[in-house]
Amino acid sequence: MRFFTVKLLSVFIILIIIQSCASVTYVKKHNLNKDIKSMDVCTYFINRIGDSLLLKQKHIEFTKNGRVKLSTTLNTDKDTVQITEKKLFFEKQMVPGLPHYYCKTRWKTNCRERISCYSQKKDKQNEKIMFYANDGRILKHIDNFITFNSYEYTYNKEDKLRCITLKNESGKYIDSIMVKCLKTDKNKNCVTLEHHYTVSDSLIRIYRKIEY
Repeated sequence: MRFFTVKLLSVFIILIIIQSCASVTYVKKHNLNKDIKSMDVCTYFINRIGDSLLLKQKHIEFTKNGRVKLSTTLNTDKDTVQITEKKLFFEKQMVPGLPHYYCKTRWKTNCRERISCYSQKKDKQNEKIMFYANDGRILKHIDNFITFNSYEYTYNKEDKLRCITLKNESGKYIDSIMVKCLKTDKNKNCVTLEHHYTVSDSLIRIYRKIEY
């Protein structure tokens, strides 16, 4: 009985260690305050003369620990293009006109996780490998299914995202996304930010409306 108890305790400790490193919430990945109930995100393309074109808008509802409970994405015509629901052991993604996707996350060593998405017929649709710092910031993610491109994340001295570098499978540079926060709220969350694509010289502006 004592051996069983010690063994059970050892397994429990290992699970806690793995969970603390690999089970990364949405708010940690995006450098946000953890006490967020919901968030509306509007993404605009900014042309050369400064005009804004709405690309998409998303409403996200969070669990108490900062995971996505439900998200709805609309296009420029306000049509729903994707709904994501959190289930107990997977994430369900619904796209109009397509089979539902089911995404599973498998925890790996060294602060990694593998996120694989399948259709109802169990055909793999996409997969990515995520690499994290100990505090939950994304360090890198790799398309592990189609392009095998990688996205490398660079942060400033305050651990705020500064740049995302895109490379192909051979490590050849493709593009860089320079990230700049234009406005923060009273909780020090960035509510207006810009993504400048170096190669295409494109500018994307993102507005967040956060409910605490």
